[in-house]
Amino acid sequence: MRSVPVSLFLTLTVLCGCESTETPSPSPLRATIHRTTHGIPHIQADGYRSLGAGVGYAQAQDAVCILADQFLKVRAERAKYFGRGPQDAYVESDFTYRGLALRTRAEATFATQSQELQELVKGYVAGYNQYLKDTPADQRPAPCKGANWVKPISAFDLLAYHLDLSLFDTLIPLLGYVANAQPPQVGGQIRGPHSQALALSPRKDELGSNGWALGREKTAGGRGMLVANPHFPWEGSLRFHESHQTIPGKLDVYGVSLLGVPVVNIGFNRDIAWTHTVTASSHLTLYRLNLVPGDPTAYVYDGQVRRMTGEEHTIAVRQDDGSLGTEKRTYWRSHHGPMLAGPGADWSNETAYTVRDATEGNDRFAEHWLRMNVAHSIEEATNVERTVRGAPWVNTLLASADGSTRYVDASPVPALSAQTVEAYLASLESTPDAPVFASLGLVLLDGSTSRDEWVGLEGEARGLVPAQVVPQLERTDYVMNANDPATFANPAAPLLDLPFGYEIFGTRGRLSTRSHMNLSLITEQGEAAAAGSDGRFTLDELEQAILSNRTWVAEQLRAPVVQRCQGADPVIVEGVPVDITEACQLLATWDGRLDLDRKGAIVWREFLNGFDRSALTQKSVLFAQPFDPLQAATTPSGLTPAPTEGTDPVHQKLAEAVAILTKAGIPVGSRLGEVQFTRKEDRVIPMHGGAAFEGVTNVVGYSGVNATLLPQSQQEGALVSPGTGLTEKEGYLVDFGTSFLMVMEFTPQGPRANAVLSYSENTDPASPRFADQTDLFAAKHLRPILFNEADILADPELMTTELKISNTSKLE
Repeated sequence: MRSVPVSLFLTLTVLCGCESTETPSPSPLRATIHRTTHGIPHIQADGYRSLGAGVGYAQAQDAVCILADQFLKVRAERAKYFGRGPQDAYVESDFTYRGLALRTRAEATFATQSQELQELVKGYVAGYNQYLKDTPADQRPAPCKGANWVKPISAFDLLAYHLDLSLFDTLIPLLGYVANAQPPQVGGQIRGPHSQALALSPRKDELGSNGWALGREKTAGGRGMLVANPHFPWEGSLRFHESHQTIPGKLDVYGVSLLGVPVVNIGFNRDIAWTHTVTASSHLTLYRLNLVPGDPTAYVYDGQVRRMTGEEHTIAVRQDDGSLGTEKRTYWRSHHGPMLAGPGADWSNETAYTVRDATEGNDRFAEHWLRMNVAHSIEEATNVERTVRGAPWVNTLLASADGSTRYVDASPVPALSAQTVEAYLASLESTPDAPVFASLGLVLLDGSTSRDEWVGLEGEARGLVPAQVVPQLERTDYVMNANDPATFANPAAPLLDLPFGYEIFGTRGRLSTRSHMNLSLITEQGEAAAAGSDGRFTLDELEQAILSNRTWVAEQLRAPVVQRCQGADPVIVEGVPVDITEACQLLATWDGRLDLDRKGAIVWREFLNGFDRSALTQKSVLFAQPFDPLQAATTPSGLTPAPTEGTDPVHQKLAEAVAILTKAGIPVGSRLGEVQFTRKEDRVIPMHGGAAFEGVTNVVGYSGVNATLLPQSQQEGALVSPGTGLTEKEGYLVDFGTSFLMVMEFTPQGPRANAVLSYSENTDPASPRFADQTDLFAAKHLRPILFNEADILADPELMTTELKISNTSKLE
C-alpha cells in the first residue's frame, strides 16, 4: 500500500472541450472527489447532475475497461470490433441486443424518468466522457489500453445498460435461445449454434447473498443494525463500486453500486440501511405455442390464429481481413415476448416456445434506488416499493435508526390465477416437457389459451403480484434472507399465506444449509453464542459472526460422523482399497471452521459433496430427523444410523473423498489456505470460506461468470471434483463469493460501519489499489467506513480531485 503524507492534497481541475451542437449552460458541472484510504471516493456536489459527473468520473477511473465493454454490448457492436467470436458468440449477442431494442426503449422512456434521475444520468455521462478525454488511449489500463472500442457514451447508452441489468437474472441467461430463434424450413428445421443448455442459469446458484436486518430487541444499542454480504462475481460487469455520495441538504448515502449505476444499490444513509439478496422467486414464464399447420410463424390462441411479429436487423461484423461485412437476421416475438429455440426448446413445424419476462419493461431500475437513497424511514422505503417498483430480482432487507426492520420480496413476480396454477400442476403429470422445464427452474404454461395469461396484464400492476400482497414482514427483533424463499425470513412469524403462483415458483417450504447457519448465528443463546450471553449484538460481535466461517452441516453431523469412522476398515473405491484412518482423525481434530489454518476442512468438503444436495437439507442417508417448518431453525437433525448390512455410506463417501484428493495430488492433511486461493495478476492470495452447501455464511468458490469480453481467471489444473471446483495440483480457485461485506449500526451520533470490498476498488493491475482490500479480506479484517466530513478530511491518505466540466444537455 502506497503511503501518502498527511499534508499532500492533489487538486485537479479539468475542463471539457467536447464537441456539441448545443449551447453550454453558463454554470459548469462541479464535483469534489475525496479519495480516502483504499481509494474510496467520497463525492460531493451541489446538485444531481454534478453528483452524477463525479460518480461517472470515479467509476471510469476504477473500471473503465469493464464499463466500455458493457456499453459496447448494449449498442450491439461487439461483432463490429471483435468479429464473430467463439461459436458466433458476438454475432449472437449483437442480434439479440438489437432485437431486445434496449437502446430504443431507453430513448422512449428517458423523458418519463424523474428530473433528478435525468440529471444524474446526464451527469454520469459527462463525467465518464471527461475521463476518456483526460486519459489518452495509450495511458488507459490493460486490457483496454489503446482500444478503439472505448468510446464516449450517451444518456441513452447508460439507460439501456440499466435495462440490461434488470434482465440479468431472468432473460439474459436465455440469450443464446433468443438469438437463434428462427422458424423451421418447410419439411425440416434450422438448427443454429446454441450457446448453452436450456436452464434458468447457473447464476441462480452463483448469485447469492446473506442479509441481516437487526432490530432494537437484538442489538446492544437498541437501534437498527445491518449485515450486507452479497455473493457476486469478483470479475466482470457484476463487480460493485464503493462510494459516498453527498448533496448537502438533499442526499448523504454510502454504499456500493453495480458498475454503470449512478446510485447506491446497497448501503445506508442517516436514517435507514438496506441490503439485497437474490430472490428465489421467478420473474418469467415460458409458453408452449401450438403452431398453425404449414405456417410456423402463426399459432392458435383461444381458437383463433395469431401471427408472430418479425423484425429484421442488420449488424456489422469484422471479417478476418479486418474489413467490415454485414449480416441480417429476423428477431421473432409472440404476443407474450421473444421466441426461443435451442436444445430442449426446438422450434418445430408443430410447436414453438416463447417467454414473457416481468423485468423486460423495467425502466425504473435506477429510479428505485435513487428514491431509496433519500428515504428517511422504512415507511418511505416501503412507498418506493409500491410506487416505483424498479428492483428487478432481489429481496430487500431494511433496518432503521429507531430499531425497526423489514423484509420484502418486491421483485416483479407474475400474477397467476388459481385456474392457471391448477392447470400447470396437472401438466407436470400429463405433458412430457413441463416437468423437464420445471427441473430447470422454469415454469411452462399453455400458450394456446388466455386462461394462462398473467392476471391483470393490462392494469397498473402489469400482470404482477400487487406490491401490497408480496411477501413482507416487519419486526423489531430481526429479519434475514440467504436466497431461500420468503417463508422463513423470521421463523417466529413464517410467511405462509402467499398469493397464487408463489408455490409453483418454488417460494416456500425449504431452507438451505446457509440459511440454517444464518439463523443459528442470529438466534443461538448462551455464553458461546455469536451475540454473547445477552443475545444482543454489538458491532464487533456482528463482524465476528458473519466472518466466523462456521459450517452448519459440520456443527450438526461432524461429531457423529467421527464416531462412526473411527476404527473403520479400508473401503473399496473403484476397485482399490482406501484407508480412511487419517481422514477420520483429521475430522476429529477439526473445529468445523473454514479458516486458512484448518486441517480437515477439505476432507469434509469432498465428503459432503459425495451426497446429493437434497440430503443436506432433509431426512436422508445423512439426516435422521426431517425438516420441520415449525422448528425451522433446528431441523433437520441427527445422523441416520448405519445400515445393518452392506457398506456404511459414511465410510464410503469418506473414502471417496480421500480418493478424490489423492487423484488431485492434494495431501489429505493440507490446510485450507494451502489449497484455496485467488489470483491477482501474478500474486496468489490464500482464501478462507467455502461452498454454500457446506452451510457457511462466507461463501467463496469458482464460477467462471464474467459477462464481459475481458480476461478472466481460469482454472489451470484438470477439474477433478466438479461439485467443489477442485482442480489437479492447485486446489480451489476463487473468483466469486463474498464481495462487499459490511456491518453497520445506528448510534446516537449517527451511522457507524465497517466494510471490505474483497476484490478491491480498482481494476487496473498497475494501481496500488488493485489488491489492497483483497489482502484485508484474506486476513479477515474490515476497515472503518468514513462517513462524517471531519473523518474524511483527516484521513492520512486523502487525495482530492476538483472536477469542473462543461455542462451540456446532449443525450445521444
